[in-house]
Amino acid sequence: MSSSVTAVRDMNHFYQVVDNANGHGKLLVLEFMGKVSYRSTCEFMKPIFESIAANCKKNNVKADFCTVDVDNKEFKELAKDCGVQALPTFLMILDYDEEASIVAPNKEELDESIGKYAPKT
Repeated sequence: MSSSVTAVRDMNHFYQVVDNANGHGKLLVLEFMGKVSYRSTCEFMKPIFESIAANCKKNNVKADFCTVDVDNKEFKELAKDCGVQALPTFLMILDYDEEASIVAPNKEELDESIGKYAPKT
């Protein structure tokens, strides 16, 4: 089974996933995480985030899920521009606008935010 979460590779790929979500009227859920920095916290959230993404896909929720590894120096400025101050941070982006920013959430908090901001079919 393929993952429902896409790892953003570089800035060009980041712009593609943002444009794709916007072009298809989807909520974009970005997880800013670190594979080295804050690894234990981010590893703890990984299966939760993947489970939420898979459940949304199964239930045809209009949302795309991506991770951005801020340990990749290419994403350090992006994280700063997005106001990321702790890891993991989740951003809900709809129509190019940030709807919510959640720091170190639990499953219920993520589910609630996705339910609130994902466009209804």
